[in-house]
Amino acid sequence: MDILTPEQRRKNMQNIRSEGTLPERMVSAELKKEKIYFAKNVKTIFGKPDFVFRRKKVAVFVDSDFWHGRRGRCVMPKTNTEFWEKKIKRNRLRDREVSRELKKQGWTVIRIWESDIKKDLRKSVKKILKALKQEK
Repeated sequence: MDILTPEQRRKNMQNIRSEGTLPERMVSAELKKEKIYFAKNVKTIFGKPDFVFRRKKVAVFVDSDFWHGRRGRCVMPKTNTEFWEKKIKRNRLRDREVSRELKKQGWTVIRIWESDIKKDLRKSVKKILKALKQEK
């Protein structure tokens, strides 16, 4: 049983962002400081990566601990548990499929957890910079 009314739940769900999240904005600002140019949320690239470096063929995804089911970080809701477990399991499966397909297409795929960004932004950005230097 949900403790929120349907109207409260609807408003809550409307406020959840799939683009422009705080961790994405943090990474974006850091990359701009480095004068690294990128495209954001490119719909024409499979999986719609959060950051795309076309010339280097690097795709970066910033994964939410909850929505992408980070072990040890994803706190499962106490209500409607079966729904949430299935939802997060599907999200994790889709993440693997997206990464696999992009790699087949020659992309380097980087996935960074939101909690890692919040804990050590510099280290997270260094992962991206390292991948950009390694690519052609």
